[in-house]
Amino acid sequence: MNSDQPDPIRHIPNGTILIIFGASGDLTRRKLMPALYHLARDLLLPEMFHVIGLGRKIQEGVEFIDHMKMRVIQYCSHKMEPQYWDPLASSMSSLRADYTDPDTFSNLAKVIEKKEDEWGRNANKLFYFATNPSHFETLISSIASVDLNKQDHDAWSRVIVEKPFGLDILTADKLNNVIMEHFDEEQIYRIDHYLGKEAVQNILVFRMSNLLFQPLWNREFIDHVQITISETVGAEGRVEFFEQTGVIRDMLQSHLLQILAFLTMDHPKSLDPELIRDEKVILLKSIRRLSGSEVDDYTMRGQYGQGVVNSEFVPAYLDEQGVAQDSRVETYSAVKLFIDNYRWRGVPFYLRTGKRLSHRKTEIFIQLKQLNVNQIPTSLSNQPPIPNTIRLEIQPIAGIDVTLGWKPAGLLTDVEPTSLNIGGIAQIKEPKAYERLLLDAMRGDSTLFVRYDEIREMWQIVDPIRKRWDEINSSSNEDQQPIPIYPSGTQGPKQADDFIGKEGRSWTKI
Repeated sequence: MNSDQPDPIRHIPNGTILIIFGASGDLTRRKLMPALYHLARDLLLPEMFHVIGLGRKIQEGVEFIDHMKMRVIQYCSHKMEPQYWDPLASSMSSLRADYTDPDTFSNLAKVIEKKEDEWGRNANKLFYFATNPSHFETLISSIASVDLNKQDHDAWSRVIVEKPFGLDILTADKLNNVIMEHFDEEQIYRIDHYLGKEAVQNILVFRMSNLLFQPLWNREFIDHVQITISETVGAEGRVEFFEQTGVIRDMLQSHLLQILAFLTMDHPKSLDPELIRDEKVILLKSIRRLSGSEVDDYTMRGQYGQGVVNSEFVPAYLDEQGVAQDSRVETYSAVKLFIDNYRWRGVPFYLRTGKRLSHRKTEIFIQLKQLNVNQIPTSLSNQPPIPNTIRLEIQPIAGIDVTLGWKPAGLLTDVEPTSLNIGGIAQIKEPKAYERLLLDAMRGDSTLFVRYDEIREMWQIVDPIRKRWDEINSSSNEDQQPIPIYPSGTQGPKQADDFIGKEGRSWTKI
């Protein structure tokens, strides 16, 4: 979109069309359009670039462009400036679409063909599935029916598939088989937007490029690890989807396990995308699968009740519009996992996530083993030393915090914890996750996308948990264990404190 060509390594190839299915939905309004505007500001979109939005209730023509402009103003982190918006707006069009109607896709092919005639070249095509997952298989088959999946040496065709990729391993295999009938693996980009976050990418850099921490990254020095994703939002606007998934499918099967893999995988021989993903698969295979009785001991769940979040009263999950009064869908879960390899054997990893909690936060907390009281000078009261900790904060403020022992000024030999903050990322304008992932998909870098063998391994970890919970849900009323209810705006269920407290540990504060 700009004649001044930026760095070709970062630049999207000329003659690229982004086709968004579900362009009238929340994901497009809140994430994709602001990301495109940010890319335009950074001079990363070529002159020959076009966006086609499709949706069942989509506005058409100028109305669609004006609606997208309003959302960019609402959600982007930059002031709206005409010199960047106007060229992007002139490259946008929309189609009202019925995904079950073959005419939708023949009309789409005609729009693409017209743009190719205008450009005098074959177009690169990136299809983005921002729809309900129930449409994925239909979209794949319909794209192929008009040959839009074909590519050659002049132009590529790729597809971005949003999570969840299936609802269990059987549905994931079925969906993958449909995609693989029409697209090669190199054309498929399975997205987990958490991998686009700057702080998640920094996990590898932090642990692999610093000799200070490399020797500590194993069972000899680490006592336990906590990974937390807490949200203040509820299930509003996504009730139909959330009733199918719960937080364990929505968050654990994707974001939490991907963060765990980056944190604990062995060092790849290079930063080649496939070698990184190979190491993640090896790690995921090493995570212990829980049996029925182990699920009872190593997992817990809860559901939010009414309460106050950000100074506003919010209803209980069961009072959300569209939720059945007897729903047992979890809005909070905590899981203890073990990695059965030499590096991590015996170290517990506590993963928790929940909605309607007190704060929005994603962080990794690593507690090192505690030194023997006789190994270091302590206060006269002989209090045991506080262990060293490493906190990797991912959102809302990205940074790293290390707690060290330090003697304060004075005559006594007390040792007190001192925080060493090596953050500062929050003060820098960092690219948003969808900016990075859209850019990478259009330039063919799959490093931050999920390969299907990773997805299979993650489902094999989650499926036994989900199966056990479903068994409990379907048991007779008198045999059912009640799901703990936690007030919205709190740290979660009290039972979660008991869950981690069984071994003398406690959660970090959300």
